[in-house]
Amino acid sequence: MNRPRPTRLAAFLSLGLGLALGIPGAAANDLRFSATLEKGDLADCGLPRLSSDQVAVIDALVRRDTLARGGTAAPAKDRVAAAVFSQRLTADERRTAGLTLLSPAESARLDAAVERYQNARLARTLLAPPTFVSPRPNLVPTERKKEREIHGSFSLSYGIGSGGYSEKSGSMTLQYENPEKGFAVSVGYTETHTKGGVPYYLTRDPLRP
Repeated sequence: MNRPRPTRLAAFLSLGLGLALGIPGAAANDLRFSATLEKGDLADCGLPRLSSDQVAVIDALVRRDTLARGGTAAPAKDRVAAAVFSQRLTADERRTAGLTLLSPAESARLDAAVERYQNARLARTLLAPPTFVSPRPNLVPTERKKEREIHGSFSLSYGIGSGGYSEKSGSMTLQYENPEKGFAVSVGYTETHTKGGVPYYLTRDPLRP
C-alpha cells in the first residue's frame, strides 16, 4: 500500500512553521531580501518564474541564514562556515523554495545577490553605535531636621439649669515644642461665666425633715 505524498501546501506550512519558530520577532521588521532587488536583478535570479509563496520562503530562509551567519540573535556555535546560500539549505528547503526550478546560472546569481544582501546587513550591524544604559542613581536616605512646632486646641461650652441658671465656659491650650533643645511648654487658660440660679447653701435638702 502506497503512502499518500504530502501536498505542496503541507510542505509550505511545515517549513513556514519551522522558520517562524527559529526567527526572533525583531527580524520580522527587517526589509525582505526580494524587496531589495531591482527589477533586472529579479529577472537575472529567476524569481519572476517562481510563485509568490516560493519567493516568501526564500525571504524567510535568507533572513534565517543572515542571523545564523553573524546576527546578534544567533549564538556563535550556530554560525556556519563560508559557503554559498543554496548550499547551506537542505534538499527539502531548496525544493520548497523552488530553487530546483532555477538554472545553474540563475542559482549562482541568486547566491551572489544573497551574499551582497547579507554583507550589507552585517556591516550595518557592526557599524551601529553601541547603546549604553545609564546606571540608576543610588537612593541616599536623608533625615529631615525637625523644626519647632506650636500646637493648640480651643473649646467652648454652654449649660443651663433650673431657676434661670446658665453657664458659659471657654478654654484654650497651647503647646510649644523645641526638638533641637529638647523641651516643650504647655499653657492653658479657662474662663467660666455663670448667671442666675439659687446658691447651693439655700437649696433645701429633700432628705431633711
